[in-house]
Amino acid sequence: MKVLRIDPKKPDKSSILLAATALKEGRILVYPTDTVYGIGCSHHSEKVMEVFRIKKRPLNRPLSIACSDMDMVKEYTHITPKEESFIRENILKPYTFIVEKKRSIPDIVTSGGDTVGVRIPNHLVVKKVIEIAGVPIITTSANVSGEPYPASFEEISAGILSNADLAIDSGRCRIGKPSKVVDLKSGRVLRPT
Repeated sequence: MKVLRIDPKKPDKSSILLAATALKEGRILVYPTDTVYGIGCSHHSEKVMEVFRIKKRPLNRPLSIACSDMDMVKEYTHITPKEESFIRENILKPYTFIVEKKRSIPDIVTSGGDTVGVRIPNHLVVKKVIEIAGVPIITTSANVSGEPYPASFEEISAGILSNADLAIDSGRCRIGKPSKVVDLKSGRVLRPT
């Protein structure tokens, strides 16, 4: 497993391109976000099941996707004008928005459900990787289910890292705790921050 150390404020283009290529090719990445470190692959990768296995996450607990911007969110989900407005108003906040998915998101990602959690991480490195790859990345915290969330690269377990194809170390995540999950269909907060 290769580790790329990327400055979160001034990411070098060659490292971003390397990570974006790995994402597009379906490899498993460990990456920083504004909240905690995540682990994932592209939404259509054959390795989605591997992400569940590495995390020891039950298959009935869906994963989310991270997009680079609103255009990508609209490409992969069905959102109403009201939902789009809410997302735009809260785009810089550490939120995951539950919205209706399009068929391009495989059922394995959503545990067979018709909705998907969507994030636009407020972190330059992962946004650039997703943007250049041109595909969303599965986003779930880079920890074994039930264990502490890693806010820094050093907090990620060796077991998680050894199962990734590529890892990005960009220092400590700004927020250090998981995102707030908001169901835009019901208006309910499913996980507070």
